[in-house]
Formats: sequence, structure tokens, C-alpha cells
Amino acid sequence: MKGRWSALFLAFSMIIITAACSSADNQTASKEEATTVQVITIKKEPLNAEYNFSGTLKPELEASISFQVSGEIKQTLAEVGDRIKSGDVLTIVDDENAQLQLRQAQNGVAQAAGQLSAAKAGVEAAQAQAKAAKAQLDTAEASFTALEKGASAQKLAQTQNAVAMAQSAYDKFLADEERYSNLYSAGLISLDDYEKFQLQFKDAETSLENAKQSLSELTEGATAEQRKSAQAGVEQAKAGQSAAEAAVSQAKGAQIQAQAAYDQATVQLEQVQLSLSKTKLTAPLDGVVLSKRAVVGQMAPAGAEAYVIGKLDTLMVPIAVPSEQAADWKPGQVVALEQNGTKRQGTVVRVSPATNQGTGTLTVEVSVPNAEQDWIPGQVVRVGLSSIGQEGIFVPAGAVVSNGQEPYVFRLANGKAVKTVVELGARMSEDNRLSIASGLHEGDVVVSVGADSLFDGDTITIVEDNAE
Repeated sequence: MKGRWSALFLAFSMIIITAACSSADNQTASKEEATTVQVITIKKEPLNAEYNFSGTLKPELEASISFQVSGEIKQTLAEVGDRIKSGDVLTIVDDENAQLQLRQAQNGVAQAAGQLSAAKAGVEAAQAQAKAAKAQLDTAEASFTALEKGASAQKLAQTQNAVAMAQSAYDKFLADEERYSNLYSAGLISLDDYEKFQLQFKDAETSLENAKQSLSELTEGATAEQRKSAQAGVEQAKAGQSAAEAAVSQAKGAQIQAQAAYDQATVQLEQVQLSLSKTKLTAPLDGVVLSKRAVVGQMAPAGAEAYVIGKLDTLMVPIAVPSEQAADWKPGQVVALEQNGTKRQGTVVRVSPATNQGTGTLTVEVSVPNAEQDWIPGQVVRVGLSSIGQEGIFVPAGAVVSNGQEPYVFRLANGKAVKTVVELGARMSEDNRLSIASGLHEGDVVVSVGADSLFDGDTITIVEDNAE
């Protein structure tokens, strides 16, 4: 920027020096008569922004949307320029294979659920068998004791209770017999599980018969042979109880395995459902379709770009700023923007903390409001520090005279020309007037035409007052 204004000042200096030389030629012929000039009255004017930088517009947020599964592209539902919402379906990939996998996974879950149900039923049956075996042992021991000591009212009641418990266990197995037959016929339990149930059912029946026999012995009395049989019954009941407890442990193990198989089948189903959902490519954000690569009929490999979507309500423009001007740019600062005659304001959002290699410049990113989306990514905009609220003083170029060292103007004071040294500013108005940084104040009357023929102290006559 300094270089630009140095060149500008040099150009005007050449004009002013030429005028000054003409004035110097007339110094020997100083005259007493009044010189006719035109004047202006100085007033402050709003400063215009200086568009000293340029950059290319880009979306504030841009996302590349890629295919998540491989397959033939069956349908595309968005075109370049379309405005879309987050979740909108953009493209559909062939899902025939995914649908087949879904049905297989659903069948796997159903089969695993049946096996888990059967395993749970097996645990319940084994626990019932263990309970029946315990009752059988209690009954056998009670019967043996009764045979040894004779029946008492308490023993009689206990034996009757044992008979009732054995009867209950038997009735439960009898009720489950048809359900197990159906599960086996449907292929939901194995032959081994079905045979185990039949064996448990038979044991419950035997336990009931033994309990009834024990009750009969208490009521009718026992022989030596019956006592021997009762002792054997106790031993058999103990063995039955041990076997029932082992069956419970085995059934619980089978249930754990069935639960794991069911969980695995459920996970597989969820994975297939996820893969199926990815055959529909959806938009992850609201925005506008900036580019499209998806073509119906083509094979889409997973990971290939299908669309690019951008948010255009706000744009960004990066500019390269010389490092020596870095202090002039700060986040939150308002800047002036111009694109093809249209102006608006932007905001500095970030200033790079390091210079770009090779250029020595800093990258400044400016946020550009674009509610109407009339500015388009890729357009070049001019950027300059805003001068909102700032005012300055401007004079016509012909009002400034220079002797090659210090520029000056002539003020009108009491009808005389008063030479006034000024400092030129670094701006130029749109009508090519020069800015004055110091030396003049609002309200001063300055010679605008005819200054090149004046000397300090000359009497002047105003022929046209251009004061505003």
C-alpha cells in the first residue's frame, strides 16, 4: 500500500513542481494587483474503504459425501445447485444382496431364539428333576426309618407329604411331555435333549411309585425283605439326586451357549441392517450441491466421492496480507468487500500466526454474509479495511503546490493568500482529489484554481466560490 501511494504522490508532485516552476519564473515580476482565483471551503468527508487485497470466495463449510458400500448406482436424487436438508437421500445403491443377507440374519436370530428357549426349558426341567430327586431321597430315607422304628403319626404325615411332592413333580413332567415332543419335531431341540427329558420323566414316575410304596409300608408294616428294599431305595435316591444335580449344571451350560449364539445372531442382524441403510447415501448437513460424480448405472466403489455439499449462507475469503501489516488485522474486525460493483461488510475470523513459506505473507480469513446466496464460491472479491465512522479532508489536486520538498496550499485570510504547508494523506477520493493528513482544518478557505500563480501574501480576488 505504501508503494502505491508513493507512486501516486510522485505523479502529483511532478504536476505540482511544474506549476511551482512556472510560479518561480514570475517571482521577479511580483505584482501589486490582485490575482483572480477560485476557492473552496474545507469540510470533513466520510472516508471510502481502500480495496487493497483480493481473494476467492469459498463455502464456510464444505463436505465431500462418499459411498459407504460398493454396488451399482440405481438412482440419483440430487443435482448440482439443489438445496438439500440434512438426512435427504441423495443416491441409492443396489441393495439386493443386502436384502438377502438381511433375511438370512433374521432367520438366524429366529433359530437362535428357539434354541435359547429350549435351553431355558431344559434348565427348568433339570431343576424340577433335581427337586424330585431330593424329594425321592427324603421319601426313601423316611421310609427306611419308618420301617426300622415303626410308623409314627409324624412320619406318616411326612411320607404322605413326600408322595404329594413326587406326584407334583410327575404331573409337571407329564404336562411338559407334549411341548418337548413339539420342539423336537420342529427341530428346535436335539435328540439328546429330548431323550434326557424322557429319562427325567421316567425318573419322576419311578419316584412317585416309590413314594407310594413307602407310604404303603408305613401303613401296613414291613418285612425284612421290605427293609432291605427300603435301604436300596435310599441308595438309589442318593444316586438319583447326584445325577439330577449334574443335569442341572449341564442344562445351565447349554443355556449359556444358547444365549451366546443368540447374542451373536442379533449382532450379525444389526450389522446387516446397518449395511442395508448405507445403500442409501444421505446428506450430513443442510446446504447446496456444489458438484456431483454419481451416475446411474455405474459401479460405485466404497469410499468414492459422490457429491460435494457446501453451506452458502456464509462464505469465506482468504487473503494474503504482508507481514508488516499484520497488526492492522484482528479477529472480529469489520472489513469492506466489493464484488462486481456490489459492496458489503465482512468480519475477520482468524489471522494466521505464521507467515506462508515463500511469500512472507499472512493468511487472513474473512467471513462473508450471503443470506441471499447471490455471491458464488469461486468469484474474486476485493477486500479492504473498513473506514466506517472515519472522516477526512480532501482538496483538488490543483490546489496543492510543491517546490520539490514540502507540498503546500494557499488559504484565504483577510483577502490575502497565506502559504500553508500540508501533509498529504494516503488516500484518494473517487473523483481523484487528494487527502490532507495535517495542515488544514474544517472551515478553512483554500484556493482551488489559480494556486500555481500565487505567492505568499498576494492579494486575491474570488471569481467563483465553490464552497459547499
